[in-house]
Amino acid sequence: MNNLFKLILIVGVTLYLVPSTLAIEYFDINKPGIEKLNISITANGSSDIVDMVVKKLSSQLDKTLLFNIVDDAEKSAFNLEISTTNESKTVAVNLTGVQDTSFDTTSIGVRFRNEDEQYVNLKSSQIGNFLVKSLMGIKGSLGSIIVWSEKKKGESQSSLVMKRFGSDEHKKITYNLYSNTGASWSPKGDKIIYAAQTASGSKILMQGFLPLRYKSKQIYFEKGVGSSATWGSNNKIYLSKYMGERNTDIFEYKVVRGTSGDMISQGRNITKHPAIETEAVLSPDGTQLAYISDRTGTPQVYLMDLSTQKTARLTKKGKNNTSPDWSPDASMISFSGTLGGPSAIYRVRTDDKLGLVKQVSPKGMLAESPAWSSDGSMIAFQAKTGRDWKIYYVLSSGSTAKRLTNTGAGINEYMPSWNSGLK
Repeated sequence: MNNLFKLILIVGVTLYLVPSTLAIEYFDINKPGIEKLNISITANGSSDIVDMVVKKLSSQLDKTLLFNIVDDAEKSAFNLEISTTNESKTVAVNLTGVQDTSFDTTSIGVRFRNEDEQYVNLKSSQIGNFLVKSLMGIKGSLGSIIVWSEKKKGESQSSLVMKRFGSDEHKKITYNLYSNTGASWSPKGDKIIYAAQTASGSKILMQGFLPLRYKSKQIYFEKGVGSSATWGSNNKIYLSKYMGERNTDIFEYKVVRGTSGDMISQGRNITKHPAIETEAVLSPDGTQLAYISDRTGTPQVYLMDLSTQKTARLTKKGKNNTSPDWSPDASMISFSGTLGGPSAIYRVRTDDKLGLVKQVSPKGMLAESPAWSSDGSMIAFQAKTGRDWKIYYVLSSGSTAKRLTNTGAGINEYMPSWNSGLK
């Protein structure tokens, strides 16, 4: 890298000036066994903000699974120095190569409005993502929002819960009287839809997220008919409808603006096959629809070209392949599958005619319901290692699993959904 980059972050506004072509290419989504970078984080001068940033960055960068945090700066590949400046609420951030002297120092300045812990956590996430982009060539997922369904022992309903990646805090976000599952994000990342399970069928609810609204609005309900709704990148809703016997078809609905806000209308039948077809998920570029069909006898992942409506089977092996989710660049799909062992998380290239898959969750771990991170570097999922289901995540190329949550026994966590980036 031949340039000295300077970045000023003022009152939450971030300006990235680092071209990805200049990044050190340690991260490759297709490469197994990603090489972690050794990095040290040091403070130059002492202030409450500097101390908080050093502590938070050490924790956040470790959570990305891309770095080893090293105490001795001389033994690390890179050193991130957080320094005080003449302005009490501004810190200097300097990234230097310790072992690679050809690496030009990268400098940014960060101004803080206050020392509120949640605010500092978001600002340090911006610094962490800047670092990831500088060294890995990807935008980073720190500060992005993950939503999942949580059910406590003894309770009949499950609620949706959220946290920002890199933070240890999470909070409940739904307070209705139903079991809430299957959160799906709007293209802008400012709303979610999810299913509310009632005695007479699934209601599809919409809820504002940025800013967070605890009151939801029903946008779809057909008694005993609809379920499994997702929000496509084209701003359309895809859901499964029971058509009778063993026939479940996928329908597409438009999101329209009504007098009381967004709603869905003008549905059309996408699949017309006498089989169970469900879990439709639109590709990020809006060209293909992935879904599950048992038309060959067992649930498999299929792809539909929306321009021609031609369908092709993607997964070729396994008896129960479900829960497809697209990588952010639309090149791959992750899914839950049973291929000769317990259910695990796999990924497959969407252009692979042979349907060759790679397992990304650890061997022997019971894992389901994958969700890609916003930068493509990680996949979150629910896993059962004891009595309870918990949310874990791995590198999307495969790695050891790390717990996303810190809940105790008696709490089950299901179906994570990852937002598109730091908001």
